[in-house]
Amino acid sequence: MAVSASIRHRMVALLRRVVPFRTRVTVVSLARRLSRPGVRVLATPADLRASYRLLLGREPDRRGELDFLSLIERGITRDELVRHFISSPEFRQRQLGDDRGSLQAPTTVVIDDLVFHLDPADFAIGPHLSRHGNYEPDVLAVLRRHLVPGNTFVDVGASFGYFSTQIGRHVGPSGSVIAFEPGPQNQSLLLLNLFANGVVGAEVHQMALSDIPGLFAYSRSGANGAVSAFGGDPRELANHDLVQASTLDRELGGRRVHAVKIDVEGAEGLVLSGGRSTLESSEPTIVFEFSPPALESVSKMSGEDLLGLLVQLGYSIDVIDRPDATPANRSIREVMDRYERAPESHLNLLAWHDR
Repeated sequence: MAVSASIRHRMVALLRRVVPFRTRVTVVSLARRLSRPGVRVLATPADLRASYRLLLGREPDRRGELDFLSLIERGITRDELVRHFISSPEFRQRQLGDDRGSLQAPTTVVIDDLVFHLDPADFAIGPHLSRHGNYEPDVLAVLRRHLVPGNTFVDVGASFGYFSTQIGRHVGPSGSVIAFEPGPQNQSLLLLNLFANGVVGAEVHQMALSDIPGLFAYSRSGANGAVSAFGGDPRELANHDLVQASTLDRELGGRRVHAVKIDVEGAEGLVLSGGRSTLESSEPTIVFEFSPPALESVSKMSGEDLLGLLVQLGYSIDVIDRPDATPANRSIREVMDRYERAPESHLNLLAWHDR
């Protein structure tokens, strides 16, 4: 007998609350495989262990395993998982001896009057840009609607600069772009794309943002990456880069900002916690990726905790699902219900102050 959608969603919500993370990922990934026969094969924890052993020649490290388990729970395919591994510096170094010599020239995508140079290993955003000529158009439309020429935009997790470049052109030479991106492989592309599209004067910081200053271990996944706290063990450098971590409050130093975009693979809670003074003084519009499993893994907080922090700071919250939709203030429970019913692995959320 078929299970109704509402019952299935309630079962998923209960599963997320009471079942241990690794067990939950195994159950969810197997259930997705059974429910979607004939489509792309989704990755499982068994595929993850096999990738570590076959491609890297070792057992999973705890931090890396948790990062990948979050991606598996969010619905990554087996092919995407393998591409994560074969594009990593550790794999390249193991296969070729010197991964620097294996880097390829950037590919190029033209969108309207903008030119974007992309990492050939970028299978998350690059292919979508090439096929459709856009990326997350609803998010871009919301940002443009909340910013005018002369405003200041902060891009946390700027990657190769798609939103920094688009919004940099939108706010114009009288406006400002402040971009944060810890990934060494994205830093050059971010600078190149800003320069190629005439976004001059942008601030670009090669660092992670967190709740306190320190060091993070950065692991590359395709053209993106994930951060975790560095425990001080030099052996972690075998498969991670070290990146500086600061806070939003410290880097902005009290400057007024008008909008902040955050997409940092589960570290959104850390970024917001380290930016409380900025959020209280500037009351910027915030657009961010919302994935409770990733938040639990990286920020060590639940989805409800993060939403509660924003409500405590006086923000209204809504789900971004259409570029022209009028925002409606949703309760924490409503947002969580939308996430639990969503076919995607995450939601894009808008948080704003009513002025």
